[in-house]
Amino acid sequence: MNATLARACTAAVLTAFLAVGGGGAGTAFAVEAPTTVNPDNADQDGNPIPQAPADADVDGSVHPDGCPADPGFSFSKVKSTFVGDKTKTVYGQSGILLSVSVAKGHTWTGTFTYAVKFSEGILVASAEETISGSISYAKTTTVTLGGAWKVPANQADGWLALGSKGYSFNWERGSYNGGCKWIVSNHGTAKLPALSPYIAHS
Repeated sequence: MNATLARACTAAVLTAFLAVGGGGAGTAFAVEAPTTVNPDNADQDGNPIPQAPADADVDGSVHPDGCPADPGFSFSKVKSTFVGDKTKTVYGQSGILLSVSVAKGHTWTGTFTYAVKFSEGILVASAEETISGSISYAKTTTVTLGGAWKVPANQADGWLALGSKGYSFNWERGSYNGGCKWIVSNHGTAKLPALSPYIAHS
């Protein structure tokens, strides 16, 4: 075979090989499609523009400064206690018979202390959500109540009162600053009724 014929054969084989490898019938090789950038999401240099996370990926419990979300109120020293109505409480010495009565529809409220006056309803709502769902600012009797109790001989004095079981606690109101430090804007104590009205003594 002369040199001219050999070169012609080699060229023909190479042409056929490229045709098959380029996706012709009986493709032997997969050609990966070039990566393209969406022009609507590309900067002038062709690189993708960074996108903000979707709403579903945003954690709403994180403070914008990276601190925990502001709780608004913080509670401590929470105790179950009797919350009495001061207008329906009687006192006596040893051996005295004490009595108290209240008509249906009588209402009394819990008590608060605070450094700066503010809306007590905000505190009650937060305590109800955080401490107990039965906490309220006021309680109202749905029936007429009455009772009597004699102060025991071995007790110097005693009391009898309308009230209900509830909670006493210390509270703080505040927020986090940019350095994630809790800053107190108000504080105090509270005693709030929770359960149904009843009469207690001690």
